[in-house]
Amino acid sequence: MSEKIVKMIPFHCARPKGACKRCAELAEEGEKYCLISFQYSAEEMARPMITIEINGEEVLCEFDLIKIFKDEIEAREYAMENGLDIPES
Repeated sequence: MSEKIVKMIPFHCARPKGACKRCAELAEEGEKYCLISFQYSAEEMARPMITIEINGEEVLCEFDLIKIFKDEIEAREYAMENGLDIPES
């Protein structure tokens, strides 16, 4: 499992944007720092997808949303404690 902190509008399911009440609420709140875990399995489960850069190449990956940080400070502290990179504000 590979984890990364990204700044994104979080959503919790793989349904189209706006189809889920919880996802619509998260979209209204705007971008947040999120810890995501990339999934490389072939499970029979729909997951949200994100484009990331790996070795200079953009790749579309499935992911699970692990944590939404309350602010940039909390995200940066987590990144330092866990050896993760974090996007610049």
